[in-house]
Amino acid sequence: MSDIADKQEAFFQHLKYIQELSVNMAMTESKKNLVLEELLYSASYDALYVFLELIDGYAATKLKLDLIDKETGISLRENIELHDKCADYLRSK
Repeated sequence: MSDIADKQEAFFQHLKYIQELSVNMAMTESKKNLVLEELLYSASYDALYVFLELIDGYAATKLKLDLIDKETGISLRENIELHDKCADYLRSK
């Protein structure tokens, strides 16, 4: 397998992990009798937060990713941690 194919495989395996983690966390949250809207906000927040941790380099993987604006070539990670900043914008419940 080529180097890029290995990295693509690792990326999609990590996405699978994020989905499974988010579902498991939602199942735990569902036992707290949250309304459906709160549960969905919580599950989507958890998934996006863990995805941004992957982009920020905090995941236990060999992937080294970035999020680059195609027009300017500037990294959206410039001077911030994406996973920390998402709390300012996304609802968790």
